Amino acid sequence: MVSANVSGDLSSEMEVGAFRRLFPLRYLELFLHARPLGRARDTSMALGAVASADGSALVKIGCTTMLAAIKMEVMTPSKESPDEAVEFYMPPICSPHVRPGRPAEEAPVVSKQLSDTILSSGMINLKELCLVSGKAA
Repeated sequence: MVSANVSGDLSSEMEVGAFRRLFPLRYLELFLHARPLGRARDTSMALGAVASADGSALVKIGCTTMLAAIKMEVMTPSKESPDEAVEFYMPPICSPHVRPGRPAEEAPVVSKQLSDTILSSGMINLKELCLVSGKAA
């Protein structure tokens, strides 16, 4: 039961579910956020958070913290795309489900999604990064 007197909307108590359906905006303001819905969460970003990476960022949005790092190396591309090579690695610190040793089950799927996103965005032309076609990209 929720006391609607706290919000000033009702004079009696009602179930949380009913309050949510009847007053969705007020419900969100009271129970899900410690800030008004029209105000953004506090956000901060630190570039170069991982010294051993070629590029990295640590971003905080509210209580959520994200770390992204990019490390580049020369590799041999596949025969299907001799001018392009993308590989994704999920280190053990990225998730409680990832353990040292064998790659995580999600790694090939995330690698494919990441590759597709990079290629379809047009932001990076992987062919421009190719050193020697079919040998080093």
